[in-house]
Amino acid sequence: MFRLVLLVTDLEKCPALLHTIGQMHPAEIFEHRDVGEADLKSADMVIVDIAEGTDEEMSAVREALARSGSTVSVGLTRGDSRRDRIQADALGLTRVWSRTRPAKEALREIDQLFGSYAIAALPASTPEQTARSVQAMSAALGQCATAVVTETLMPLTQVARAVDDTLDAFRLDGMDAWISAVQMHHSHTYCHSMLVTGYALAFASALGLSGEEQAFLGAAALLHDVGKVYIPLSILDKPGKLTDEEFAIIRQHPVRSREILAAQRHVSQEVIDIAVHHHEYLDGSGYPDGLKGDEISKSVRMLTICDIYAALIEKRSYKPAYSPRQAYGVLVDMGCKIDQPLLKAFRSVAFEVDKAAMVKRKASAFG
Repeated sequence: MFRLVLLVTDLEKCPALLHTIGQMHPAEIFEHRDVGEADLKSADMVIVDIAEGTDEEMSAVREALARSGSTVSVGLTRGDSRRDRIQADALGLTRVWSRTRPAKEALREIDQLFGSYAIAALPASTPEQTARSVQAMSAALGQCATAVVTETLMPLTQVARAVDDTLDAFRLDGMDAWISAVQMHHSHTYCHSMLVTGYALAFASALGLSGEEQAFLGAAALLHDVGKVYIPLSILDKPGKLTDEEFAIIRQHPVRSREILAAQRHVSQEVIDIAVHHHEYLDGSGYPDGLKGDEISKSVRMLTICDIYAALIEKRSYKPAYSPRQAYGVLVDMGCKIDQPLLKAFRSVAFEVDKAAMVKRKASAFG
């Protein structure tokens, strides 16, 4: 896993460029005075904000960088500051960027050096259409996240194409092969968004929804957590259980999703509604708007089921993956919070994948 360390003078005054980079990569941020705790030897890349750092702090950073070996190091400087340029030379940095460098350029350079954080590493045995679908979804999610933090338009055509590629993968290779490939993604956030989308599309197909309804639901599913772009990856990809404070931050993501999607041209109100309200419950206990009963559309109810189910079957360091039957049982136990008749219709989707995987396991066992 690519490890990125950011060094700043004051955590409360993190430069906008570093804040944006930290939203897109699993970055760890330290103040200059705490550089000894940063373990630069294990870092793949270190970005140092040179401005305002004292001579004593820069001396400590220089020594830590010297001990780090071949780590790629970047210094952020104020373009008109002679002091910053001298300090950058003294630190022995491999690259120097302006503090005002466009974020999209910096993110592109990081991807060129270390590969895109969005793209999954799939084995050669992955079926061709399945691999195409997973990489298309990964790329679409990555490009959408970049568009949000750089305040540009999201590539909605790319999102639609990824949805179509996924439907083709289900038809040609089967959903179980697709799910296996998705679960190889190194990012829990990407994996979850893709799993939810896959189950939503399979659910829509099982219910006989029209092509337009499937397209809306698929796009909303892929974008349903786009608001998490504004939540640090240190929280999203945290290896342990979230604290109450961290969970409160996570709960803000539907509100941010609404802000993001409403600001984008050509995103339909239906897609926004589905994406924003996937944490609403029929009894009114959900969030962000406390909707209940008929205020919650069928498509939202479907996405809620898929979102919870996907979260349960995912393996995390702090919890094992539930089996399909265990996950389905949890949903049944939620009672009036979710649409139980719809859940019964979802049963065939969940268990069909489990059945197909079981057949493959048995075939493999017998050579």
